[in-house]
Amino acid sequence: MNIIEENESHGISQSTAFLILLTINLCWGGSYAATKFALEAVPPTTLAFIRFIIGGFFLMLIPMRSRHKLTGKDWKDLFLIGSFGVAIAYALLNLGLQMTTSTKTAIAASMEPVFTILLAALILKETLRSRTVKAMTISIIGAILLMLGNKDPGQIIEEIYSGGEFLGDVLVIVSILLAALYSILMKPVASRIGAIRATSYSFFIGAILLLPVVYLEMSELWPVTFTRSSLLAIIFLGVICNALAFGLWNWILKYTDAGIMAVTLNAQPLGGVVIGWLWLGETLSANGIIGSCLILTGIWLLPRESRT
Repeated sequence: MNIIEENESHGISQSTAFLILLTINLCWGGSYAATKFALEAVPPTTLAFIRFIIGGFFLMLIPMRSRHKLTGKDWKDLFLIGSFGVAIAYALLNLGLQMTTSTKTAIAASMEPVFTILLAALILKETLRSRTVKAMTISIIGAILLMLGNKDPGQIIEEIYSGGEFLGDVLVIVSILLAALYSILMKPVASRIGAIRATSYSFFIGAILLLPVVYLEMSELWPVTFTRSSLLAIIFLGVICNALAFGLWNWILKYTDAGIMAVTLNAQPLGGVVIGWLWLGETLSANGIIGSCLILTGIWLLPRESRT
């Protein structure tokens, strides 16, 4: 029996769960700065491929108790998750990060609960409460302000056509929407075959689907010059942010109150803003600050049951 399984049999205190979840979200918040830094050495799709191959292999090292034999439906669902929630989502995220800032991306990522609720209403036919709709509206307005910043319409149109910051923001938002889809599609699969197993398989499927684009990128840029700093950033993304963080997250939520999870999610933009400022020297415009406050206010106002 490994450490994770031993803890599963005894549970975990809420204070310990809070500290672990807080640490995980701070790491995820910092992952955007690490990604932007690593993108200076590695092209976007290749970086996503490396990140998920590393994460998948490390997750496979964890002994799994599930003996469920995968059915055709399991493989179909895992293919959809790996396609949209891993391959396309992170290729778009990395491409967007090349154009926009890690600070804005970390703040925009806090929109994932909002997108999850929207998709749950559309796909699972869940009912939206009036308070939920109001909170979501506040967050969406905040996201728009964050993306627009102090730009005029002419600047926005130019950035869309020239591959500028606004286009990067749009790609990031689409990737966050797909990440929310990942969560919805993953939940029933993880309950059938086990969270660690489902996560690792989805990582491998997503990485394999990225291979054709990786081949094109590497054929143009080979040889890639890795620096020690870029390698450390890639290891941080693959081992810490993917394997350890995802594994701990899926395990610890079995013993954690929904309210604790919701509160710790707010650490992602905090970690992203602080690390983006200290490491990359990034700042926000006045409208960006207002938009960030609206996003976090909307997330905070979401009813507790809606945030999970």
